[in-house]
Amino acid sequence: MAKKKKEEETAPEEANDKNKSGGGTMKMILMIGVPLMLVQAVIAWFLISSFAQPTKAVSAVEEETVQEDSTEPGILFEFADVIVNPAGTAGSRFLNATVVLEFTNSKLESEINEKNVQLRDALVNVLISKTIFELDGAQARANIKEEIKETCNSILKVGKIRMVYLPSFIFQ
Repeated sequence: MAKKKKEEETAPEEANDKNKSGGGTMKMILMIGVPLMLVQAVIAWFLISSFAQPTKAVSAVEEETVQEDSTEPGILFEFADVIVNPAGTAGSRFLNATVVLEFTNSKLESEINEKNVQLRDALVNVLISKTIFELDGAQARANIKEEIKETCNSILKVGKIRMVYLPSFIFQ
């Protein structure tokens, strides 16, 4: 009989524990699950925004110019052995790049020869401003090419650079 009383006394306590643990589980889901879902949403947004970048609209006039130029072989000018220390490496790493500029205006070649020092300095400034992470990968190289093209075109007055090539791009 003493055992039955003990069991009856513990039964309501177990029922209360079950009710408490049910509420505790809901609190735990809210405390862990909701922040976890928010973190996942932020990561998904970051990945989507970094890989799905909008394309630039090109006017019909620019398309025609590019199409006309693309059929004609361009003149190439090479800046060999552009050696720099990338940003954030404190001189422990270096980049050795060969930069080739393509253009169609034959008068531009003489201007490039005249402004060789300014153009090489501009190339060095573009490359030293990049970290190792900004130099690595296909998209990074495309961004660097575009930045070099814009920088060189801002210096040149007679004509414009059509394309930039990086045939040698080694960092160590």
